[in-house]
Amino acid sequence: MAFEETMQGNIRIIKLDGQVTDREMSELADYVTEFLEENNGMKVVLDLGQVRWLNSMAFGVLTALLQRLRQANGDLKLANAHDHVISVFVQTQLIKVFDLHNSVDEAVAAFQAA
Repeated sequence: MAFEETMQGNIRIIKLDGQVTDREMSELADYVTEFLEENNGMKVVLDLGQVRWLNSMAFGVLTALLQRLRQANGDLKLANAHDHVISVFVQTQLIKVFDLHNSVDEAVAAFQAA
């Protein structure tokens, strides 16, 4: 999996590209954790527009990442998730934990409004 990162103000936008496996999710978690050590209060938007599915490990890593960000006074928002990915969030009740948005712009606006 490749990912590209951009910044919009103080918000880090990470666009995931391709199939997301256990290894790639662990790499993403390590990548974000590395920045957490330097940037307390980091705000992250994960753009899931190119991700067609997530396995149970991926949901576990996302949950741990969300927890780490919040413990460091940051937060995580998800954007552009496909319908079947959203359906897993709904079925697992993780929809109540994660902040999902239809677009990156909506997710960024939600951070800016807070």
